[in-house]
Amino acid sequence: MSLIFTSNTQDEYRAEDLADSTKTYRANIGIENPADYHNHLTSPLEVKTNSQIAVQSVKLTRKGQWDFESATNLLYYFGRPLGDALSLEDVTSRPHLVQVPRGSYTNKEFASQLETQMKRTKVSPAVHNNFSVNTSLVGGDFKGFEISCSQNGSTYVADMFEELDSSIADVVVASTNPTRPVSNNFTLEQGIFARTNASGTLTDGLCCGIGTDFPLSMGTTSSFIVDFQSASYDASIGVNVNSSWAVGLTRPTVQLKNTGEDIGIAPQGFKSVGQVLPHFFDYVAVFDAENGSRGSPTFISVGKDSEGVFINAQGQTQAQYNTAQALLVDTGSLKLYQGSYQTDIATGKPLASSYKLHEILYYGGTSQVTSVITNPSILGGGATYKAIEFNVEGDEVRVNIIKYDNSKVSLINSANNDHQARNFKPTTDFTTALYPKFIQSLMNNKGLEVTSYSTYSNASTAYKYPTHTGYNATDMSGGLYTVGDSSYSNEVSWSSQMRHSGSIEGDTSVANQAPSWYRQDGVNSFIKPPDTTYKQMLPKVASPSNTIIYQGVGSVTGGVNYQHLLVLEDTTPASGGTKGDYYSSMCNIGSFIGFPDVRVLDQSQGTLSLSDKQVTWFSSDLPTFSVNSAFVRVTNLNYRCYNSTKNSVSKMLYHIPRFTNDGRQFGDLFFEVGDRTYVDLNNTSPFMLNQLQVSICDKNERIAQDLTDDTIVVFHIRQKESFGQYS
Repeated sequence: MSLIFTSNTQDEYRAEDLADSTKTYRANIGIENPADYHNHLTSPLEVKTNSQIAVQSVKLTRKGQWDFESATNLLYYFGRPLGDALSLEDVTSRPHLVQVPRGSYTNKEFASQLETQMKRTKVSPAVHNNFSVNTSLVGGDFKGFEISCSQNGSTYVADMFEELDSSIADVVVASTNPTRPVSNNFTLEQGIFARTNASGTLTDGLCCGIGTDFPLSMGTTSSFIVDFQSASYDASIGVNVNSSWAVGLTRPTVQLKNTGEDIGIAPQGFKSVGQVLPHFFDYVAVFDAENGSRGSPTFISVGKDSEGVFINAQGQTQAQYNTAQALLVDTGSLKLYQGSYQTDIATGKPLASSYKLHEILYYGGTSQVTSVITNPSILGGGATYKAIEFNVEGDEVRVNIIKYDNSKVSLINSANNDHQARNFKPTTDFTTALYPKFIQSLMNNKGLEVTSYSTYSNASTAYKYPTHTGYNATDMSGGLYTVGDSSYSNEVSWSSQMRHSGSIEGDTSVANQAPSWYRQDGVNSFIKPPDTTYKQMLPKVASPSNTIIYQGVGSVTGGVNYQHLLVLEDTTPASGGTKGDYYSSMCNIGSFIGFPDVRVLDQSQGTLSLSDKQVTWFSSDLPTFSVNSAFVRVTNLNYRCYNSTKNSVSKMLYHIPRFTNDGRQFGDLFFEVGDRTYVDLNNTSPFMLNQLQVSICDKNERIAQDLTDDTIVVFHIRQKESFGQYS
């Protein structure tokens, strides 16, 4: 019988440390790590044939900190609270998964890591990066955490239109334009979108681009104004000029496919072939001048001018007369569209192949303009209107048209008419980041000119647009998709076109990806997609009862009239159903941050500041430290155990209790093994033992991270009874 005492702190290394002034005594690194150390026996021990080993006792020092074997989760939600009456189908916001990675953390490390992970979430520009987590101290003693979330409100960087320089060209289905599927006949410089090469049509697929510098802000007075005068008409070109254009807003999309009907820069499933435009928009104003054909006026010549050109009685040449007459013909018009599904009247479900551009009526209804705006109101020197304006008032997208005297005429505004067919869909988790998108059919050096653009960003890197690079030009295989800062771009990175760890679904690599709430474990598709949620889909046949209630702008915040929430635990209703359920079965952080009995932290449980834009929650209880099970291993001996967690052979010999007899989890802990379990060393002959490699690990065989100072493990080796007495 032999007792072997082992420790991570050994005299020979202590002497070296004391002799070297650059070292710290008991540095607890290398072979003196308290969770992974080596002891060398200067007098080797003879281990007899068919011996066994067991742990006699363990002494270790555990730091008072969090030790997580797996990720610890919560959800951040910015939207209309569900309470007990609403489900996620009734709102347009969605939760965002925040994961604190496995590992060991001190109080400050845990606060810092939680803040880092909250800032990693792919959220609306209104709240992007606006999170902080700090420790709360009273008299120097740790009492919990302070967690703050805020929105920007109406604090914009106004009029960034001259900084709009970066862009990407749309891509259209090849059958629309076989010779050039990339719509890159344009420039975007200092907010001016101009067509290059030759004039064309709205549907030729040659000139369509997205400004990728900044997402539009979404609060009171948020404005995106485009002057369309130079894009609408050029008298010097004559009657056959094409003067159509489209201006709108889109979620941050990039091309990912090169086959099918949805190959363009559009969400998967959008149908562009045979539509009013071969391009995707979430919201768009389209001025279709019908390719410049405005009638065939009769020209009556009465003589020639000084240059020998025929003129009529009014002194007009043929071209001048044609131009003047063209302006009087009401063939073209301004219309508004949104990209959305249509719903089946009976089931309320989306109709197949209905994800297209659908017209939203701004005319002919209560408190709306009487009739559609036509060519004479927009074209030429006698026109009434000069610019189009989009306002994102909270979750509502409004449209005005601006006259030459700078007065505005409201086209889309729920305050005037709340009918769903006469208002744009509310913004959702996928459309809180909206970017400008343009089409122009007239070649002109000064085309569509942005004259106002409100954003929260003062640099194009502050809120990033996604990118897709390095792919095969023929079939778009491979490449790298780099997620931007938006929720939509992050969810695209989790789609079947991308390569995911653990399984190969697609062949596109992904960078800058954040965790996804939408794609939960065991779910092969996204849950609760925003594009089919509250008022996103148009009824095929509209009814007066189909109205929209927007959350709008907060009267105090000046920003989106939403609330911040933290979901800390599972919200599955005990009685069933979906009311109040944030689908948070993965959440488990409540007790660790000092809210042991709270499932959802809403603003009423926090302290508001900064004109109600910021909420701060203070731990209501002392946070509970998380201590995981630990196991003793001797990795250089020939015994075998089995770890079913890892489905593999293991060297784990003893399970260290989480608590001492007096209930302590931290500090100096001592465990005496009352009923030792012996494991065969499988030695058919004696051997000399000259070292022991001891480690303390978790159930996944990872070295423990929460030990410090001295670790002492005593082992007992004996010969099996069948080979003589225990000795």
